Amino acid sequence: MNLLDRMIGELMPERGLRRARARAAFNVAKQISQRGFDAAKSGPRTGNWKGSSGSVNAELAGGINVIRNRSRDLIANNGYIKHALKVLCSNIIGTGIVPKYEDDKLKKLWATWSRLECDANGLLGFGGLQSQIVRAIWGDGEVLIRFRIRRPEDGLTVPLQLQVLEADYLDTQKTGETSNGFCICGVQFNFFGQRLGYWLFDKHPGEIAALPRSLTSRFVPASEILHLFDPLGRPGQVRGISEFAVSIWKARDLDDYQDAHSIRKKIEACFAAFVTTDDAHLTMGQTAIQPNAKGRRVEELSPGLIEYLKPGETVNFSNPQSSDGYEETVRVDLRAIAAGTGISYEQLTGDYSQVNFTSGRMGKMEFKAMVEQFQWLVFIPMFCDKVAAKFAQVAYLNGNISKPDVLPVSWTAPRIPLLDPLREGQGYKVMREMNVMSRQQIIRELGDDPDEVDAEIEADKYPMSAESSAKRQEQEKTRKDLLKEP
Repeated sequence: MNLLDRMIGELMPERGLRRARARAAFNVAKQISQRGFDAAKSGPRTGNWKGSSGSVNAELAGGINVIRNRSRDLIANNGYIKHALKVLCSNIIGTGIVPKYEDDKLKKLWATWSRLECDANGLLGFGGLQSQIVRAIWGDGEVLIRFRIRRPEDGLTVPLQLQVLEADYLDTQKTGETSNGFCICGVQFNFFGQRLGYWLFDKHPGEIAALPRSLTSRFVPASEILHLFDPLGRPGQVRGISEFAVSIWKARDLDDYQDAHSIRKKIEACFAAFVTTDDAHLTMGQTAIQPNAKGRRVEELSPGLIEYLKPGETVNFSNPQSSDGYEETVRVDLRAIAAGTGISYEQLTGDYSQVNFTSGRMGKMEFKAMVEQFQWLVFIPMFCDKVAAKFAQVAYLNGNISKPDVLPVSWTAPRIPLLDPLREGQGYKVMREMNVMSRQQIIRELGDDPDEVDAEIEADKYPMSAESSAKRQEQEKTRKDLLKEP
């Protein structure tokens, strides 16, 4: 209360009380207005920070192609990004995520189809297609798989093949309302938001054989297409974005910094002497027998040479600078790139000098959790389960099996190698004895099929007879012959 308030309070108590109440309320309101989230306040620090309020699809539509092309360029030319993609793919897929079937007939059908017939290009098995698809999801942000139903005369065990298409086939310009719904970046929806299909080009827009008339997109029903991307980013996301998007500029800047440093060191390595004189015949060292291509003298300085100069003549030598801070700067940038790509600094660089068993184990657990989240929440339900369902449906229609809805009991993902098999093996043993984990669960976590492991253990206990051994060798020979066939 200031002097004026006190004077009014002495002369007019009621009015003074009202003023005191009003001032107290004003102070409370002022304090409330000053509180709140710092991130929402404006000021000099946030003058150039313009956040977008657009939907995820509106933001993707404007930059999805540019980000994809820049990501591909980094994968092709930046060793760190290329290695990060290999690390992710090898841990997510390994040699393949394999199904476990209880039906022996379906198990044999899947074994033949997945090894020899699944690829429409005739190059890869099911594990190879998985690796190709995951590389596209992480590098490009998304990928398309088209089911190709084949004719009986094609001679396939199950007349189904998978064709992997890059995201460039999607007509991003197809956006807006349609007669039966709406379209967003080439994906057609009905009025309830369900996917009806995709607008695809007949050929890759960047193919050298692509003609202008072939760049007309056509509608393909959703039942024939699997559109794979990571939809966990924002609700309502229709298209995928490269996982390397947040690391693009950091990786590019690091490339430029390292190139500049290399050029600087090359220049500094050129030890030189610069002579200032008015005497055209002055010689500091031993003159070479032949002048250079421009006819200029080339001299060599010998160790221990002492040359006395005349007044007004000087010699200046280059002074190479040290590179203090270079390694630390590169290390900090590489840590940022590793965080952006989803792997650890040690996995990105191969530098394990600052890691012990405990820290390595902690990093491995966090990385394993991220890998399993992608495997079981995205890749297996969006690709593996749907391919298995389509495979069973086509096999039923082809007369291979008696029921169309036979699905795998489970999927076995690749294991992440143990840091210390002895210590971690003891940990699994304790978990088993405490009934926290089952034996089959441990075997699956290690990347093996429990049934196959049990069969091999039994085979070790009871060696095969000569007749059984010969039969097994004949089966192995038949399998290898099948693999050799075109």
